[in-house]
Amino acid sequence: MKKIILGSVMMALLAFAGVQSAQAVAPANSTITNTASLSYTGLVTPITASVDVTVLLVPAAATVIAPTAVTVAEGQTATLIYQIRANANGPDAYTFNAPTSVATNVTGSSAPTTPVGITLGATAAAAPAAIGATTITVPADGTANNSLNGIVAGDSIVIGGNVYVVSTITDTATGNQTLTLTTPLTTAVAVGDQIGEQQSFTVSITAGVVTPPATAGTEVISVVSKDSVGNPSAAVTGTVNVVKIVFIKSVSVNGGAFLTTLQNVKSGDTLTYRMIAQVPANSTLNGVKFTDTIPPFMTYVLNSTKLDVDGPAGATAPAAVADVAGTTPLVGGLQVNSLGQAAGVIVGGAAGTEVSVDFQVTVN
Repeated sequence: MKKIILGSVMMALLAFAGVQSAQAVAPANSTITNTASLSYTGLVTPITASVDVTVLLVPAAATVIAPTAVTVAEGQTATLIYQIRANANGPDAYTFNAPTSVATNVTGSSAPTTPVGITLGATAAAAPAAIGATTITVPADGTANNSLNGIVAGDSIVIGGNVYVVSTITDTATGNQTLTLTTPLTTAVAVGDQIGEQQSFTVSITAGVVTPPATAGTEVISVVSKDSVGNPSAAVTGTVNVVKIVFIKSVSVNGGAFLTTLQNVKSGDTLTYRMIAQVPANSTLNGVKFTDTIPPFMTYVLNSTKLDVDGPAGATAPAAVADVAGTTPLVGGLQVNSLGQAAGVIVGGAAGTEVSVDFQVTVN
């Protein structure tokens, strides 16, 4: 532990911590010195006496912030990104209760997973800082290791509810130190204002199957963290929307409209069969393969198989796919992909996507 001679600044910190809002804190791992003096007539130099107190860690439940909902297809892994924010006066370790999941119209999802634990740094301001400032004065923590109570360069920190990123720090083990921010303060900082680190963590779940006749369902996942003495955070939920992949087969007769209903055909007609996979937003499918056969009493039109990586409504033109052994590659299974992806990979993107394959036959 180091000794910090803070004089009136730290006296103000102690007073502020004792009588003001719960946000005002004395930072852990700092030694506060209180010095008194005795003087009398004829004494040239007053006599002083000092006593030190070391501030200990006072654990406090973290604040967990809900993630943005995500949408995935059946059988795909969904990742929810939560945030966790320190409220203690120093560095503390946080663990998680086993998350719970409540399913609606979905069965067979995996158990959600959280990290084993997270350590968050925390300190408090030792001097005021005005709006627009990019530096904050904090007490040292007794060790010169480029970390101030667990806060290092690159960390996200929260002051007065606002999130900032630490650019650099000074850490000389004793005296006041400086946190430099990448962006200016948007609110003023007072002596004793808590400065807590914020990190993200992920909760993953592999989606099950949507229960018929529903075409979509949800998994609502609840997360609770605990500090080092077991104080729990409020339960925070995140939502995974699970949707069925839509697969459509249609046919066009002699260049007419593509329809999914029964069509009348005659010998010599040319039929174009089309299959479309519709993949929801923010969902990625791997190993995607379309398989089809040539119907009886029909003859495959050589070199007529075409892949459209953004579907019939997209801007990209269909591309020819080489035949295999004199027939469509769909017979053996054709790996398909969305725009810009490797074979077999479809990425839904922000708004979802379609991938389609056409091939032609003539009626015998």
